[in-house]
Amino acid sequence: MKLELFAESDQRTPLSFPHFPTRLQAVVWRNWGLIAADKLAFTLRATVTELEEIAEGLGLPVPEAADPLWLSRGYITILRANWHLLPYEQLLVMLDWTEEQMAFALKEDDFLWIKMGSLKPAIEPVYYRPLTEEEREKTELLRATITRYFPEDGAAEPNEWGIGLASAPEKPFAFLDGFRYAGASQRQREASSTGGGTVPADGEDRVALDGSTSIVLPENASGRVRTFAERFASKLERDWGLRLRVADGGKPVGPDSSVVQLKLAPDAGKLRESHRIAAEGNRVTVEAVDENGLLRGLQWIASGMNEQGGPFVARGVTNRSTRYDFRLLYSYFAVYGDPLLDPELDPYPEHLLESLSETGVNAVWLQCVLYQLVPFAEAPEMSTGWERRVEGLRRLAARAADYGIGIYLYFNEPRSMPLEFFEARPDWKGHTIGTHASMCTSHPEVQRYLKEGTAALFRSVPELAGLFTITMSENMTNCYSVSGRSKLTCPRCSERTSAEVVAEVNRLIAEGAHSAKPDARIVCWTWGWREVNGFDLERCISLLPKGVSVMSVSEDEKPTNVGGVPGQVVDYSISQVGPGDKSRNVWKAARRHGLQAYAKVQFNNTWECSAVPFLPVFDLVNEHIGNLNEEGVSGLMLSWTLGGYPSPTLEMASRHYWTTGTDEERHDAPAGASQSAADAPEAEPAPLSWLRGKFGDETGSDIARATTAFSEAFRHFPFHVSVVYTAPMNYGPGNLLHLTPTGYNATMVGFPYDDVHRWRAIYPPETFEEQFRLLTEGWKQGLGQLIEAGRQLTDSYKQDAYTNLLHNALGAYYHFRSTYHQIAFVLERERLAGADDPTAAASSRRRMKELAEREIGITRQLYDLMRRDSRIGYEASNHYYYTARMLQEKVVNCHDLCEKLSAAEVPVQEEASGQ
Repeated sequence: MKLELFAESDQRTPLSFPHFPTRLQAVVWRNWGLIAADKLAFTLRATVTELEEIAEGLGLPVPEAADPLWLSRGYITILRANWHLLPYEQLLVMLDWTEEQMAFALKEDDFLWIKMGSLKPAIEPVYYRPLTEEEREKTELLRATITRYFPEDGAAEPNEWGIGLASAPEKPFAFLDGFRYAGASQRQREASSTGGGTVPADGEDRVALDGSTSIVLPENASGRVRTFAERFASKLERDWGLRLRVADGGKPVGPDSSVVQLKLAPDAGKLRESHRIAAEGNRVTVEAVDENGLLRGLQWIASGMNEQGGPFVARGVTNRSTRYDFRLLYSYFAVYGDPLLDPELDPYPEHLLESLSETGVNAVWLQCVLYQLVPFAEAPEMSTGWERRVEGLRRLAARAADYGIGIYLYFNEPRSMPLEFFEARPDWKGHTIGTHASMCTSHPEVQRYLKEGTAALFRSVPELAGLFTITMSENMTNCYSVSGRSKLTCPRCSERTSAEVVAEVNRLIAEGAHSAKPDARIVCWTWGWREVNGFDLERCISLLPKGVSVMSVSEDEKPTNVGGVPGQVVDYSISQVGPGDKSRNVWKAARRHGLQAYAKVQFNNTWECSAVPFLPVFDLVNEHIGNLNEEGVSGLMLSWTLGGYPSPTLEMASRHYWTTGTDEERHDAPAGASQSAADAPEAEPAPLSWLRGKFGDETGSDIARATTAFSEAFRHFPFHVSVVYTAPMNYGPGNLLHLTPTGYNATMVGFPYDDVHRWRAIYPPETFEEQFRLLTEGWKQGLGQLIEAGRQLTDSYKQDAYTNLLHNALGAYYHFRSTYHQIAFVLERERLAGADDPTAAASSRRRMKELAEREIGITRQLYDLMRRDSRIGYEASNHYYYTARMLQEKVVNCHDLCEKLSAAEVPVQEEASGQ
């Protein structure tokens, strides 16, 4: 793949950064500590000593070691930070990439070229030169500004609620070492710290496990079942100080022996993982329809011990019938583009698999490109490294299976090719856009490639659980994937309907997979199947082969009415609770044709704000999954690339994955609750009961009121697909303010710039601004309640879980409030440009200065939070939206604007001035 396909062709003036005296200083500031000093010096044609002098003048630490994780897991952050500063030739040197690596990343790294705006500004190289005396004086002022707002002691200042952050500082990517908060069982750890659990009092209706208890495996149990049992035993030892013995099945066990008996009882009438727990006498029996059901039963028992307050199991029989037997999630930190090539970039390490499994996840996914996993005879150079990737996939699938998790691949095939690819095979060429064309799937040889390539993949990796397909998306694959029929340039597919072509692509993939692995699960995602574009949904579903599943985004095309403005959901949302009628019709059509129906949801976060691991809007999530419980769907895709954190939200949602008791329409008991709890005629709302279980009745109730306030505030979010993809919620304070228009259009989760009219989409400017004001004011009230609730906590372990909630709530608020400031600032800037008299102009300047000052406050608070929680600002497919140093730059940027606005200096051409 050639970099010239992504040429530096945009001739507009790149963004300037007038808060820095020189572009050289901007480059050093943004890359110091991300790129090794010697590599940065080589890029800028300087010596290390010369660069250290520049850095020291800016107040940067000298020397400062660069964390190599930025090059492997933060390269998108580096690219964005330098996109308007350096040309490709210097970016390649700095990243130590070839042109082919850059081209591949721009094409295949989750639409990165689109995120960059499908343009690269033409920029002159930046090379070292000594500063002039005037530039040195300006640098001293810049350093004084940084010192003023960011004292050298690094102490966090109290926020607007008067509290400081007590957490210790963390380095970027610290979350890779584990999950401080995920899956933490507070009561277990409390008991463990005091020497183990307590024995229930005589007469209590519970079976107590103790050091004499054995876990008895089913007769002829597989090694995987033994792994489940041994991990359960290790967990009890870690949490309660008990060590249970694991015994083989088929051997007699004395009637007086304390045992946890595991049994397999296949039942074709029940969904996978269904299980039954019976506790009587001194025996607990876990009986399941399959091996993974045994794991889920053991996990339920372990979770119930938390509610029971010790290593006990409530007496009686609990039937847990699986409601959703497919629960798919993406890694919180997988490298998107080529995650299987480098073992150091393990997308699913053991601690993550364990945390995900404990929150009910049983499937995880990876992006793939078929020709990178199966040798491509037509262009073997594109398959370089396929053996290593396949071996990595095999190892990953085997490891994940030990946690009851299957590996799925995202299939967006067949990939388009550069036009030169078709010079030797012109009849393969389909629909053409720019420099690329589809490999036409109506051509027999392309069909053979797709079907046989998929079969070869499953033969190479028989442990692979399945695939999910997207057949109409931003990526060009089949000839209809990105084009309506009226625009089609393919002569073959022009004679066919889009529904026929798309169904055929899914059929070819499914037939190839099932020829090698009959039980492979193939999920056909209806993303982009829009009747408004002439796509016949019913016809396409009717043409799908038996054995596949049909998945629809739950809230897709759901009507909205926010701020009195009618619209609809495109893509996915949390603020707009699903499902919508389109999805209901898709699921009904699937069932009519004998296919399973799945829902694609986002429970942790969405592009409404993906810069925090989860949005604590538990009421909205609980309402959504409660609605789905009535729709007859049997699978959930829980996240796209965002939303993969094993969070409290997923913990709460997992309470719905099984029906508990005998009345499957009504009994959704909390994990570990007794049968009587499941039979309660009027159970309290799930978020309330769950939070009371985690934090105690009083504090949990207070926290529930705070999260309800977040949910109600979030309903004010002005949803539209253009809003979520282009407005600044994901970057928040990381997006700079500009005194005059930049002239650049906001891009898809890439550069918001100052493009308020693309941000606002269907919403009038005043309505758009008002909705974010309502959202942030309501969220702020919830934060006040949450902070007050936290004052009641004295237990350190509950404090950890509370801190997790607080950090995510604060992080979301800072991003939403900054978005409000930016909207108001740009709209006020437009009023200033149109002001006819000095009084109106002065009023606009005062308002802009006030907003910039408020933005300084919000940015400083986010800076303190980010330094103490490495998750803030991170998303897997975008890496860090900003760095801590870029937040400091935002403060300098706002301070510079405030000074100019105070002096009534609004130079019309400032943004276009070179440096």
